[in-house]
Amino acid sequence: MLALLLSSLLSLSTLAATDPPPADPNAPDADGAYAMNDVGGSIILPPGWEMQEWADWSFKAKTADGVLMRLYLTPFQVQPDEAAGRAWAAVYKERLEEEGANDFKEPAVSVQPVALRDGEVQAARVDLDFNFEKQNTRGVLHAAALASEGQVVHVETLAASRNDKKAQAALASLLGGLTLTKKPADTGPARVESAAAFAMTAPEGWRTPLPSELAGTRRVSGKVGEADLDPERCVTFIRPPAVGDPDVLFACDLYKHLGVLDAYSFDGVEAEVHEMFFGRSDKPVEKATQVQVGDRVGLLYKPPVAGMPVRLAIAPYNKGMVVLWAMGNHLDEPALDAAVQAVLPTVEFTGPDGGAPIVALDKRLAYYLSYRPTSPVVLGPAALLVVLVGGGLALARRRKPKYED
Repeated sequence: MLALLLSSLLSLSTLAATDPPPADPNAPDADGAYAMNDVGGSIILPPGWEMQEWADWSFKAKTADGVLMRLYLTPFQVQPDEAAGRAWAAVYKERLEEEGANDFKEPAVSVQPVALRDGEVQAARVDLDFNFEKQNTRGVLHAAALASEGQVVHVETLAASRNDKKAQAALASLLGGLTLTKKPADTGPARVESAAAFAMTAPEGWRTPLPSELAGTRRVSGKVGEADLDPERCVTFIRPPAVGDPDVLFACDLYKHLGVLDAYSFDGVEAEVHEMFFGRSDKPVEKATQVQVGDRVGLLYKPPVAGMPVRLAIAPYNKGMVVLWAMGNHLDEPALDAAVQAVLPTVEFTGPDGGAPIVALDKRLAYYLSYRPTSPVVLGPAALLVVLVGGGLALARRRKPKYED
């Protein structure tokens, strides 16, 4: 029995001795790659680099001779063109100023292919030359910004000017060790149809938001009370920003029937809609202008809300109203107007009978009596009534009572 126990203990100690040590959470995988789930890829550091910070969404490393690198994300999938590069250059400059840099030279911005571990991609390249105030020495930053699914990946190297060539070479080497499995996503067709029986087409430069971009999009739409942007009842487009929140253009259904809206009834219906949307507004909202929304008359407002340029267009259809909001975080008033004027003609009503508005009989009668009293719809029955009444009176005159003889 004792021999059996000793044998068992010996077996357990042998197994324990052969068990692998626990994995180091700060170590790369067997290939030397540091995986980053949010980034959607991994990076292999060149020889001589030491990892300083490693997370799913960011990475930092340095060399012994003072070259620093950082990798991080910004939201929204943006094409890396020169305009975006200049916007990112301003952000890099602002952050360096917060860290004590000053005396910046004009940034160099270009768009060029860069080689990653898994292939070549287009990137916005930014080079900054500045002064480290505390050290009283010149510094350089070299950056590449490249699009991935629903976001932009930024890789930077930072060094004193005496190590400028090393910093430039380091950026190329670091990009060469970067693998991105999250490729830029297909942003879908320009024309989008809602389950609420209407469709519209995105203006040039606008697109449907990707799933990872919806939170930032809803943050903007929520300022006018539409925080869901449910695709069952809405169509949503964004103009994705290099920096900050997007410009947002969306249309949703609203179950509220207006009656007949045309050039005759416009003023009366506008007053009703104005009270509905702005009756409790603490700022005056100008009367709507008449616009064409798809194949029908609509209303267009310029409400002073949300602290940005905003437009509101409304058109009746078979489910009530289509309510379209355009919100400019980056666009100025004329540019936002241009986007609205581009999208309004593309609105299609896809329900029965072309999504014709449903108008109750009493509202239809009220429309003709209030706005078109000279219409044949009114004059015809009125004339018939006059004829009937006149005929009745004439007949009554002919039939004199017998006692009158």
